[in-house]
Amino acid sequence: MLEINFSPFPVLQSERLTLREITSADVDAVFALRSDADTMRYIPRPLAKNAEDALKLIGAFDEMLVKKECINWAITLSDNDSLLVGMICLIRIQPENFRTEVGYILHPDFRGKGIMLEAVNRIVEYAFEDLKFHTLEAVIDPRNIASQKVLDAAGFIREGLFKDKFYYNGQFLDSAVYSLLNPAGF
Repeated sequence: MLEINFSPFPVLQSERLTLREITSADVDAVFALRSDADTMRYIPRPLAKNAEDALKLIGAFDEMLVKKECINWAITLSDNDSLLVGMICLIRIQPENFRTEVGYILHPDFRGKGIMLEAVNRIVEYAFEDLKFHTLEAVIDPRNIASQKVLDAAGFIREGLFKDKFYYNGQFLDSAVYSLLNPAGF
């Protein structure tokens, strides 16, 4: 079984990005992301209604981090790490199976600039090289073409389509599952 250690919180750098811990100082940016219906249209979670909802979400991130169930990073630009432009996480961490899932969200003003691909590539590197996971998954809404393109470009393979997998907001939703195996094995 993998030994997972997120202490101290791993700050990750890439060419243009800094991936850092999300704090209460990010409440307005988290609220902006999680309250925007367009940004959340492919994520079956309730919209944040106010800053208090965003603070509760940040608190939930902290609790999951302590339990080693999830780690969530703020995606920031390296020249301005106080500006949260998105979030990326490793969630559903299964150390016993050497497996975890990657999830992400990006502010609309920063789409189409390669930011999410750069962030995903950095998380893949960290998950495989530092944490020694064997498999990364991504579960997305198959209508989310932009997310499909990111995963394809990062080397993920679409493994399946689950029809009516989730029931959310009065409708059944399909999900597409992508995976990426650690090329180094273990």
